[in-house]
Amino acid sequence: MTDDSRPAPDVEEVIAGIYRTVLAHDEPVDATRSFFRIGGTSIMAAKVIARISARYRVQLSLRTVFDFPAARDLAQVVESEIRSAVSGLSDAEVVALATREK
Repeated sequence: MTDDSRPAPDVEEVIAGIYRTVLAHDEPVDATRSFFRIGGTSIMAAKVIARISARYRVQLSLRTVFDFPAARDLAQVVESEIRSAVSGLSDAEVVALATREK
């Protein structure tokens, strides 16, 4: 992966934080490690998808975590989904969405 393809740190950090919460880890999660290699299960993956969907308002299948198990890679998928969703919006609509309270 090149530096140009790295997701924005905040998306990557949020997803790594979701992993950490779902896995109940005390220490930060390495964004390059597989969710399943650090203790994740399919049930936990469903929780991850639910939290990401709620946070970013994107629709991801459970399969996405299996295909992109590292937080960094999953962040790229989320960013791609967000870009796709906003590509047809005007600049004003994008700004309104970005500044809306979470």
